[in-house]
Amino acid sequence: MKQQILIDGYNLLYQFPELRKRLERDAMGARDILISYLASYAAGRDFAVVVVFDGDKYTAGLTGIKQGIKIIFSKSTEDADFVIKKMIHKNGGNSDLLVVSSDKEIENFAKLCRVKTILSQRFARDIVEILPIGLGEKYNTQLTPEEVKEWLQLFQEGKNPEK
Repeated sequence: MKQQILIDGYNLLYQFPELRKRLERDAMGARDILISYLASYAAGRDFAVVVVFDGDKYTAGLTGIKQGIKIIFSKSTEDADFVIKKMIHKNGGNSDLLVVSSDKEIENFAKLCRVKTILSQRFARDIVEILPIGLGEKYNTQLTPEEVKEWLQLFQEGKNPEK
């Protein structure tokens, strides 16, 4: 079975100083760069990567796939931690699931469900070891109108109707 990596999105994003700084002025751009890092990290490996972010008034409840990475935004009535815990509980005891978070509550819950964890700081170091991190600061990573359109289409297609 393919290993699934479940990532606490903002928790990991904050481990990269250039993304943390960018998040203040361009949240979509910061998330997009993180997705690129994750896609590059997963390339050529047998990983299914799922990243969960807290939803806001524009993104709440959206899901989609970008660069092979599944992206989930929590609904307005829940936070990303709740979504991650639901996914951990659903996959409890699955030896192919790895949770990436430095949130103690998530880490403890995963351990109770017999799911492996890795701290976001450690996972970020693993990414840095194989990728030329810092590209966001060296190159213009402002989203083009076409990229904005692609993101909007991606999330409109992946939007799940309320049940």
